[in-house]
Amino acid sequence: MSKLPFIQKISDHLQHLKNLSKTEQGKEILTFLGFVVLATGIWFILAINDTRESIVRIPLELTNVPEEATLIQDMPPYIEARIRDKGAALLSYNINGIAPIKIEFDRHSNQRDAITISNNTLVEYSRKQLRATTTINDFAPDSIRIAYTTDLGKRLPIAIKADISTSPFSTLSDSIYATPDSVTIYGKAAQISRIKEIYTEEIVAHDITDTTYIRAHIQPIEGTRIIPDSVTIVIPVEEYITKTISVPVVIGGVPSGYSIMTFPSHISLTCLVPKSKYAQIVSEEFLIGNTYEELEKTPGTYGAITVLNAPNYTHNIILKTDSVEYIVSENTRQSNNNVQQPDTTQQP
Repeated sequence: MSKLPFIQKISDHLQHLKNLSKTEQGKEILTFLGFVVLATGIWFILAINDTRESIVRIPLELTNVPEEATLIQDMPPYIEARIRDKGAALLSYNINGIAPIKIEFDRHSNQRDAITISNNTLVEYSRKQLRATTTINDFAPDSIRIAYTTDLGKRLPIAIKADISTSPFSTLSDSIYATPDSVTIYGKAAQISRIKEIYTEEIVAHDITDTTYIRAHIQPIEGTRIIPDSVTIVIPVEEYITKTISVPVVIGGVPSGYSIMTFPSHISLTCLVPKSKYAQIVSEEFLIGNTYEELEKTPGTYGAITVLNAPNYTHNIILKTDSVEYIVSENTRQSNNNVQQPDTTQQP
């Protein structure tokens, strides 16, 4: 059923061409198009038989790499060669591609720290992948040297470089961290022994409203190989929500022998807290009030109060009232030692 509309369209186009061929203008257009197609065909035949130059890419593959060997640099993915041949051969390379050159690790390893492939060897390998009629005029790279190491490497922690900010109604719920939290660096022992941590490339994220995961590349260090070369940065973010709680008023520094009462004795406090802390927060974590010395400086029986202490994860703290009425009273205590007892002793 799905083929019917397509067949119908072809039929409609053919019918349109048939109708067009019956008019003088249509005959002229079709004749012109016929010459264009013929000319294109002739040009194509001449082109594929003409000798010309082209640039092709010959893939490279490094094979049989031992498990204990770690490449410090990657093998180039291809050789870019400027070749000369008939157009038909060049067209075949473009359509079918070129088989990759397979380079044996053991054959080119110096058994110490590098794989080296000379210019002559690359020419020899390249000719085997091309037709006998193809001439290589130039290619790049003209030689290859790949450093490697058989050392175990050194595991180092990740240091995150980041420019991060949350939205006004969100906050970091924990420290920013990387996963994995460490990587392995390979290279010359003298060089990697001086390296204490590995940095990520700087990540930038602003106005974050929820926990965010960012893929960060490791900052490369010349002459070394770091595995893995990227990590996931986790930015734990959560929303603020409003919390209202009743907190007792505390007056500090009351002189000995005196007591003080405030009206009201508790103040309603409203603040923004991270969502995960909402159920945990209690009034004992806050300290609201003033000092006796400050109250004495204020005329009358009303004194200002303020937030003296609060959890560091709370924000936008608002008190229902910023002053209270207070009454200072002196503590009176009768001591039996201060009352004179009557003398009941009789004289003879």
